Amino acid sequence: MDARRQTPASARWAVVALAAGVAMLALAAGWTAGRHVEASRQVEATAPREAVMPPLRLARPVLQTDTRVMVPVPRRIKPAAIGAVEVCGFGTVQVPPDDPDPVQRIPRALRQSALETMDALMLASDDTQVRAAALWMGARLRGRDVRGRIEQVARLAAGSPDPFVYAIAMDACKGRSAGDGGSCQLLSPAQWVRLDPDNAVPWRALAAEARERDEPLAEHAALQFADRAPRSDVHAGRLPLLVDKAMGAQAAPLQRTLALSAGWSAEAVWAASHGQSAAGIVGGPAQQGADLSCDGVERMQRQLAHVSRR
Repeated sequence: MDARRQTPASARWAVVALAAGVAMLALAAGWTAGRHVEASRQVEATAPREAVMPPLRLARPVLQTDTRVMVPVPRRIKPAAIGAVEVCGFGTVQVPPDDPDPVQRIPRALRQSALETMDALMLASDDTQVRAAALWMGARLRGRDVRGRIEQVARLAAGSPDPFVYAIAMDACKGRSAGDGGSCQLLSPAQWVRLDPDNAVPWRALAAEARERDEPLAEHAALQFADRAPRSDVHAGRLPLLVDKAMGAQAAPLQRTLALSAGWSAEAVWAASHGQSAAGIVGGPAQQGADLSCDGVERMQRQLAHVSRR
């Protein structure tokens, strides 16, 4: 009987001891966790608050570009009023800042009359280069009897041994196909090469023609000759020189001023069509705000005379 009573009592004490141990462990774990939470709060409270930058969000992605185009470009500042400038043979004109070309201040009738006189004198010249230049300028710049002038300059070049005349005619005939007929069919890059074999420009024209005909061997050969040519001459600066030659010493001051201005405008178009700039040509006035005073015109004439003697 005593043995049966003792056994359950010992078991009960074991259960009580086990429960007490579990409770102690739970209390210890909770106390440890509470310390960690409290420590974290203290750290957050005492740590310095640093400004946290949010991630940068761009409206559009930045593309990888050449760094040269990323240099800030200064804003275009409206120029101050240029004011009064001299036009030789006419007098003083007021030039606004948005149109600094003094020629535009000359009455249209006077400008038209000067250009008609220039055209007539050039067409009447006994110099084939002057006549070719007049035909090209009338067709390309003034739109005067375009088809007739192209026909005339093509026939002039077909019978001329002059490389410049041929170059003028080849340029005038640009864009005309074989179906158009006419005198442009008399011209060819091959003949241009024969007239000016030391110039790379006609050789490149011959190469372009071979490319259009799908003749790679002929194209390659022409390009090799172009690379070996001692010069590449597009006859830059020739047009104003020919205009000045046609005007002669008898031209009235205003007539000469407007003719030279037209010659330089033609030169700018010619140079641009051949991948060059007219700004670097000796004797060339600036296209914007050109000095057309009597001193400026005289200086241009001296420079043109210097070029013609070279």
